[in-house]
Amino acid sequence: MENTSQFLHLSEREMLDLWKTMMHLQPVRRECTIEREDGVDVDALLLIRIRQWYAALLQSAPEGVVPVEDVKDRVRLEVASNGVVTAVIPPECVRPVEWKLTAWEKSVTLFLEPGVPEEAYLHNEWTRPCTCNPAAVDYGNRLLLFSQPAGEQPSLATARCVVRPADGTYVFHASALSSAGEKWLRE
Repeated sequence: MENTSQFLHLSEREMLDLWKTMMHLQPVRRECTIEREDGVDVDALLLIRIRQWYAALLQSAPEGVVPVEDVKDRVRLEVASNGVVTAVIPPECVRPVEWKLTAWEKSVTLFLEPGVPEEAYLHNEWTRPCTCNPAAVDYGNRLLLFSQPAGEQPSLATARCVVRPADGTYVFHASALSSAGEKWLRE
């Protein structure tokens, strides 16, 4: 992962403890004993909300707040006869940040969604962008990259994506904690 030296790296247990502290559920007072059989499983409820929060953070936070990794060595490329390249994205990738084929003159950092009006011109051979003004459409598990010069095999110079850590840890910049749990504190 790129430049995560100022990031928090927390296990699920550490994240749960942090949220409990932020929500004033810790430290637990031990002066008395109370037993209930119908109580809410606070840990289970918080874990669901922590996972929701982290998924939303990975989906929308700027790249300086979430882990970004160059995954070019794990991407499978397929090129069509018209020069459109399909890049199959590894499952740990949440969203693309910056992509560049070696034949392109610059990187793509704005990824179109399928079905937007701007996408229509990409599929027409006369209006499709060339290597000096590339474009990409994000289909979630794959990207369509426009376009590769005819007769050349595509290769990636850069394939930077926001990634979900494979070991299940929570990796993010400490500044993101300001949004952690705020919605649920009001409920």
